[in-house]
Amino acid sequence: MDDTRQKLIAWMIGDLSPEESRPFEASLAADADLQRQRNQLERTLTVVRAVPSEDVSDKAFARLMAAAAHVEPESADPAEAEMFAVDETPDNVIRINFLLRTVMPRVAAVAVIVFIFGLGVWITPGSLKPTVAGVYDDHGMAMVVDGDLVESRVGEPRRLTFPTGEVLLDGASAVRVHATGPFSAPSFEVERGRVVVTASATPVSLNVGGRSVQLGKGSMLSVDYDHAYANIAEDGSIVEVQRMPIGEVAALAEKAYNVKLYAGGVPESVRNTRVSFYGSNLNAEAFIDSFVEAASRFGVTIDETRRYLSYESRSGRVEPNEEWKLDIAVLQGAASVSEEGYILPLGGKGLPNFVSYNASEAGHADLRGLGNDDLNRQVVWAAGATGATSGALGERLRDVKPSAEPLPNGSVIHTDSLVLNGDGGKRIFKLGGPDFDFPLAGGRRGRLVQLTNSGAVFEIQGEIVREFVPFGQPDNKE
Repeated sequence: MDDTRQKLIAWMIGDLSPEESRPFEASLAADADLQRQRNQLERTLTVVRAVPSEDVSDKAFARLMAAAAHVEPESADPAEAEMFAVDETPDNVIRINFLLRTVMPRVAAVAVIVFIFGLGVWITPGSLKPTVAGVYDDHGMAMVVDGDLVESRVGEPRRLTFPTGEVLLDGASAVRVHATGPFSAPSFEVERGRVVVTASATPVSLNVGGRSVQLGKGSMLSVDYDHAYANIAEDGSIVEVQRMPIGEVAALAEKAYNVKLYAGGVPESVRNTRVSFYGSNLNAEAFIDSFVEAASRFGVTIDETRRYLSYESRSGRVEPNEEWKLDIAVLQGAASVSEEGYILPLGGKGLPNFVSYNASEAGHADLRGLGNDDLNRQVVWAAGATGATSGALGERLRDVKPSAEPLPNGSVIHTDSLVLNGDGGKRIFKLGGPDFDFPLAGGRRGRLVQLTNSGAVFEIQGEIVREFVPFGQPDNKE
């Protein structure tokens, strides 16, 4: 077996490191024969993953192993043939030597053996959905089948790849994947969040906010679908409150933390006003603090018991959040957006490369032509994603680098400030403030210049680069 085919197998079962995966995926996108082999392995993996290992009968497994023992690998090199040695071990587990440290359940090992030796499989599960992509994050790689919803959480950007392109997801994003045929790129439905779609070798289609977007071959597109959404983990390790009405957030406190917040003292018009904030490892009191701070711009206060919300009229007008907002930016190449039969071209010569919609003016499109600096701001969060700084997207982020340290646990991101609740007490860093007052790795100081739902961006004192600092990861629990 040649090294490329061996890498393909390791990549498909998630045993290839991110450093090895990136150049391999570039080769895969340009190699039709390798794509054919990938499709063959995907079909096999889909079959064997559809049934538990006990459904591969002992008789069928024995026949497969016996057949494999009499089939020679493609190479006559004895050293290479030794890599295919298969040793049975107890508890229905076998070890494939060439996978080194990987020990797989018997059903997964059958998939690899079948792919190596080109043998048949004696299992016939029912109708199976095709595997259409792979998704990478800090936990490794997993396969995506037709109709799957791929979600990312705060501080955990994910990369979804297919042979002719990729989709990078920011924290608090969700994309549904659909197969379009055995030899064409999948299509995508963006349900919320920030994504960057790259169509390396074939056009790509996606739907977002009731609009159809067509991305041309060799193009790159940024989508920011800021849609009402809430997700709070039971232990507070993840807090995502995005464009949710104040009255509903008060109800979330009881559901997530068993803390009753009474909002009867807040006018109905204010209770229906929407707020956003994101947190990492927040207890009940930190959640209440974050919620009240997000709602205070609309006049919401809380009493000394920290259970009753009330209202104080504020001078000046504050623009409330709407239910949703959608920004689409063409970073490279050209695309088109279709809505109710009307087609809007973007990114071509002399055409705008940015369009924005919002809930209050759903039929009105704000069209603009953005320069490179403004386009880069659409995806600066991607500097914190694993593998995101390679390829064409990495070129766009050459003045942004990920931080060596994440934001401390207990951090909260608002629309205009970053709040840290740590041992040193509560500290608030205002967006666009004049001072370089945020401590960064290496004794450097930063000024807050951008907030996203997965981290914050700082200008570095005395340097020309920006630094993306992701949310702190949840504490590991034994």
